[in-house]
Amino acid sequence: MASIAGLTFSTAAIAGNIEIPETITVAPVASTAADWSGFYVGGMAGRDNGTLAYSNSPGSNPPPQFYYPSIATYGGLAGFNVQRGNLVFGGEAAIHSGGMFIEPFDNEATSAIIDLKGRVGFAVGNALVFGVIGYSMTDWTTAETYDVGGVSYGAGLDYLLGEHLFVGFEYLMRDMSGPRADDPNRIGHSAIQSAAVRVGWKF
Repeated sequence: MASIAGLTFSTAAIAGNIEIPETITVAPVASTAADWSGFYVGGMAGRDNGTLAYSNSPGSNPPPQFYYPSIATYGGLAGFNVQRGNLVFGGEAAIHSGGMFIEPFDNEATSAIIDLKGRVGFAVGNALVFGVIGYSMTDWTTAETYDVGGVSYGAGLDYLLGEHLFVGFEYLMRDMSGPRADDPNRIGHSAIQSAAVRVGWKF
């Protein structure tokens, strides 16, 4: 019994001398990317060009294409971003002027173009590099009127100047088709590209 008591006392004494280290907490590394989250509005100015053609039915081959000469455009945009670390995603709606005259015609043009976009980007410092995919629509008139719409895709770069003001650039391509207003068997095809400078305000 004396031996057991002595062993118990010795074990307790040794255990009492052991220091248990405190839990070490590693602080997360703060992101150096700017905050792009929230609503934003802005304007843009750039140039459009492209082609149009038409066919007699959805499955037929279109005739030789007519070409849009490059022309200056302007418009507005509004959107919303959600940010998770450096990843930024959201949606944007934009509208910009048409008025592109169609060669060889000298008095025909497209109407305004509406773009509905989904965006995914990566924020680095004050810059946001993003890709775009969405849906675009417009109508154009030669001797007849065609309502066309279809997929759009592209890429761009926005840059924050301070906390709210940003500037940027976007290149967007559109592949659109649709029926003639008075003849659904007559199908119009239109491909329009835009290069635009953007200026906006993030709330």
